[in-house]
Amino acid sequence: MASGRHYDIGYGKPPKHTQWKKGQSGNPKGRPRRDLNVSALLATLLVQRIVVRTGKTTKRRTRIEHLVHRLFERALEGDPRLMKMVFDEARKNEECGETDAPEMGQADREVIEAFIRRLKGDAYEQAAAE
Repeated sequence: MASGRHYDIGYGKPPKHTQWKKGQSGNPKGRPRRDLNVSALLATLLVQRIVVRTGKTTKRRTRIEHLVHRLFERALEGDPRLMKMVFDEARKNEECGETDAPEMGQADREVIEAFIRRLKGDAYEQAAAE
């Protein structure tokens, strides 16, 4: 034992003043966080809740819910592309059995098919006119 010290300093025995104090971390800053990639950032933003004002009422919805509601509102206003997108998505979900809504009857399917054929015809006429 060296003079003035109550223990030996050496391998595995650092001087007392250089040892971590009780409760002190050996890595105070911690591991740096990873940057979010675009898909992770988008997923985070889409599930955030926002306040949506509709007339006199306000509702709390996720951003993705708000986007879907806006899509349907614009489709109902008469945007043919959005109408087709909504019908295609409804048909796809129905084929997969993912819908909780009541099933469409044959008459409903025929109306939708006729509407889509008419939309496609309008799109071809507009493209030909340009």
